[in-house]
Amino acid sequence: MKFKVKSQLDHVEKGGILDDCGPSSMAAAVAWASKYAIDPSAGDGIKAKARATGRLDKQGVNDNGSNLPDLIKTVKVLGGIARYAKSWDDIVASAHRGAALGIWVQQPVGYPLGLEISEWHKRWERWWGPKGGGGKKDPKHLAGGYGHMTSAGWDPVDGWQWACPTRSGKGNEKFAVKLTEDQLKEIADSKRVAGKDKDLPHKHVIIIEWK
Repeated sequence: MKFKVKSQLDHVEKGGILDDCGPSSMAAAVAWASKYAIDPSAGDGIKAKARATGRLDKQGVNDNGSNLPDLIKTVKVLGGIARYAKSWDDIVASAHRGAALGIWVQQPVGYPLGLEISEWHKRWERWWGPKGGGGKKDPKHLAGGYGHMTSAGWDPVDGWQWACPTRSGKGNEKFAVKLTEDQLKEIADSKRVAGKDKDLPHKHVIIIEWK
């Protein structure tokens, strides 16, 4: 089974604001955990988060950032069950039972070399990078990364799959990126590598299951 991307790019706000990575990733995670018995869109995830938290996403304002407690509540509104991972072994065992994962990162800091990343991110990288074409040329932005929420799952045929909601959800970016368990663990370690905290990789992961 292939892991479907739920793209936050369908919800770009005035000024190019993208602040819906959390609920978009939870929509993807709940769909996976249910084995697509339900298949919420990124928009459904955004509505579920508003209902769960009581906070409306104001258009044109960067105000819809999510923390892990917000997303655990969002999953419940979408019909799933979410909890904090207890260990990396807990993550692997849960994924092998069919659970999805929500992975909080500082994209793309500490990511595995050669990892396929979204076309949107590549454009962003060109803009901010020291050799970019966007005119700002500030390498600090690229080196520091950005807070982001992603999702992942494991399938006995297709293996580990990682879904970044900055993928378009169309064409070559319809489905998640295939990778190894070690690579997924590197992604989950992104916050620590970026110096945002000192936590082990599993502390950046929530486990999402279907009732």
